[in-house]
Amino acid sequence: MKPTSSQPAAQRKKSVLDADRWFGAVNITLLTVVTIVTLLPVIAVLLSSITPMDDVIKQPSAFIVIPTSLTFEYYEWLFRSGSRIIDAYTITIVRTIVGTALSLTLTVLTAYPLSKKFLPGRGGVMSIFFFTMLFSGGMIPTFLVVNGLHLTNTFWALIIPSALSVYNLIIMRTFFQTIPVELEESAVIDGASEMTTLLKIMLPVSLPSLATISLFYAVFHWNAFFDAVLYITDRKLWPLQLILRDILVKNDIGDLALGGSLTDIRPPSSVLINTTIVVAVLPIMCVYPFLQRYFVQGMMVGSIKG
Repeated sequence: MKPTSSQPAAQRKKSVLDADRWFGAVNITLLTVVTIVTLLPVIAVLLSSITPMDDVIKQPSAFIVIPTSLTFEYYEWLFRSGSRIIDAYTITIVRTIVGTALSLTLTVLTAYPLSKKFLPGRGGVMSIFFFTMLFSGGMIPTFLVVNGLHLTNTFWALIIPSALSVYNLIIMRTFFQTIPVELEESAVIDGASEMTTLLKIMLPVSLPSLATISLFYAVFHWNAFFDAVLYITDRKLWPLQLILRDILVKNDIGDLALGGSLTDIRPPSSVLINTTIVVAVLPIMCVYPFLQRYFVQGMMVGSIKG
């Protein structure tokens, strides 16, 4: 019996399906391994922060300590009256909220006019912004500028020097360019000003991109510590991440928590360090799942045009 013309096509289709299955299996295996390797340290740190001291002492060299019961005494120890962690946490929260709001406002107010094709010199302005993304002024000149503006040892030294990200500006500008121009034209016909058009028309349809950029700025401000190293010498103004870096480098909790203790025995420094790490990363881990769908959608739409 002679082979029909459909047999080679069926064989090719089967080969493609087999290759796809193998490719999918390899991807799943590799991603599973990467996920496990990534999550194990997180799980170890989390369990260490809720494991009773007796269990920690019994398993001093264990990578993951399995607790026989749960305790939150280390968190109480960190957040008790007089603790520096409370001041640092407050500084970080306020910085994240104020910094994200200011950065988002500047990004929107800059990206919106730059998205207009009729704006004179738009290409030159974007070239200047893009140049600063490739070549920064340098650490020492930036410090001299901040010091010359008398911002050192002030809260604003943590916000103003990094108030605008060119990368986020490009994403926002690209998103504005994808919005149909008919929406703006209809608003102009109704007598709306540019600011009204921006607030009433453009921003409501830009929620995915706004959520993406807000998350970028919030994560940046929450995790930033190097600007505090450069501009802040007053320990009362240290953000949480700088305190965490300090105790990780010294491998000692030092005078992080002051005042009367909850127990007669001070918890081991390693356990308190792990507890501080959990306190530092938990807010972002809680917020991200709610913004994830906007994050993915905003990144996809914001990358359509160049």
